This record gives sequence, C-alpha cells and structure tokens, in this order.
Amino acid sequence: MKLIWSIALALGILVQPTISKAEWVISGIGSIPCGEIAEEYREKPEHIGNLMIYWAQGFMSGVNASESASHDHLYRDLQTMTVEAQLHSLTEYCVEYPTANFSKAVIDLYRKLPLKKYTPPESTSQ
Repeated sequence: MKLIWSIALALGILVQPTISKAEWVISGIGSIPCGEIAEEYREKPEHIGNLMIYWAQGFMSGVNASESASHDHLYRDLQTMTVEAQLHSLTEYCVEYPTANFSKAVIDLYRKLPLKKYTPPESTSQ
C-alpha cells in the first residue's frame, strides 16, 4: 500500500502544470489526458486501476461534501456502483475521449450516480 501511495505522489508531482497555478483547478492524475491513462491501464491494469479509483473516489467525495453542504443536503450515492463498475465507466470514457483530462471521466461517472437527500438524524434531547 505504501508503494501505491508513493507512486501516486510521484505521479502527482511529475504532472504538475508548467503554467501559472491560477489557471489550474485540477492536479495529479486528474489532469492527465484520458488517452495516456487508458494506455497505461492496458499495460498495468491493477496498478493504474487502483490509482484511478483512489483519485476518482477522493474527488467525488470532495464534490459530494461540498455540494451537499450548499444544495439542500443533496448528494450522489457513491455506494450504488461497485468499484469494478466505476473502473469500467472510467476506462470506457477514456477510450472514447482520449484527449479529455481524466477528471472529465470522473465527472461523467459522478453524474451517473443517483442523487439523494441527506436527512440528519434527529437529536434526542432529554
């Protein structure tokens, strides 16, 4: 597991943009073109697949937290799709749109997930 995180960190550092940071919103593997991701996935499916899923789930969790806090507690249910189905969606998108950044594949996946409303638990005051 340490090796995967080390490689992910190294990839994130290597793919940092060379222009002004103010022009970039996405970094890490989310900023890599899908065609490159798809090619790497074909060569090392387990390794690259893990990186894809880790980045995608982190990104989607962050978007979910942000959106649910500001949009009537609405969120996307990240548990309705298996990890395998999520990975399939990401790789299919990357094959179909090789010039799009990987983050676009993740946004496409995120939008496929069902929208739900969070209901906070009732407080039990005594």
